[in-house]
Amino acid sequence: MKSLRIIALATFGIGVALLIAGFAFRGGGGAQATPGGGANVQATPTNTPIPSATATALPTNVPTPTQTPTPFAGETARLLIPRFGVDSAIEEIGISANNELQTPKDPLKTGWYYIYDRPGWGGNAVFSAHVDYYPNILGPFHKLSQLELNDEVDVVMANGQTYKYRVVSNHRYSVSNIPMGDIIWPKTRPATAEWITLITCGGDFVSGAPGQGGYYLHRDVVVAERIK
Repeated sequence: MKSLRIIALATFGIGVALLIAGFAFRGGGGAQATPGGGANVQATPTNTPIPSATATALPTNVPTPTQTPTPFAGETARLLIPRFGVDSAIEEIGISANNELQTPKDPLKTGWYYIYDRPGWGGNAVFSAHVDYYPNILGPFHKLSQLELNDEVDVVMANGQTYKYRVVSNHRYSVSNIPMGDIIWPKTRPATAEWITLITCGGDFVSGAPGQGGYYLHRDVVVAERIK
């Protein structure tokens, strides 16, 4: 699969916040002698009674809050598409020296872009895999374009933990105008939703020279939302 060119990169600066503490000062003066030697009379303060403590009844039948487990920070192991019997090992990939998204070196593996969000951490984890590979290898995403709404996609971590997702969209884009920025950092993802995005080649195919592979003119992009 031809690498996808990143069309938008965001640069983030590091800001430093200064916390300024405010202090309030109170001024007070003691009693002073009155001119002429008269007695300095001061009011006798009235003692304020201290209220007696009242025991507060403890609530009963209150469930103990369940702590949210820390997401697994280890390796992403496998990607499963149960409908098509896909069980693919994961290969970590990133960006090439030419500023292009890499594709898996192994045509039978699914690539996870470790430079973006991690599965299980509430963001949008991005994966890619080959649809096929010259001369006759079918890739893990060979039937990605056939996924339908609510189809299941699973991500298995190295510790055995499995995150389950359901398909919420399946779109085909021309390679010349695919909105990679919005795909990687989707503005439409609800703040409480965790997504995975699966990308592969598709659509029209242009054959290469005899004995060589060709290339696709489109990209299929599937988005799935975590349900468990």
